[in-house]
Amino acid sequence: GDKNVKVVLINIFGGITRCDDVAHGLLEAFRQIKTEVPIVIRLTGTNEKEGRALLQGTHFHVAETMGEATQMAVQLSK
Repeated sequence: GDKNVKVVLINIFGGITRCDDVAHGLLEAFRQIKTEVPIVIRLTGTNEKEGRALLQGTHFHVAETMGEATQMAVQLSK
């Protein structure tokens, strides 16, 4: 990976694709890809609460709004 990357921000708008399905996919992907880089995830749309609940208590930093997500990313990059 790029040593200059300090944080990754993933913003998902779940319309047809449900946020809980996206959360399951992210959990599986990051089980296979080990990284020390902080990951901030913002989920909004269909089943967003369920998706966020699946990600709580994991190594992901979960945000409800884009503003909150960007603030988290900035803080984690320092």
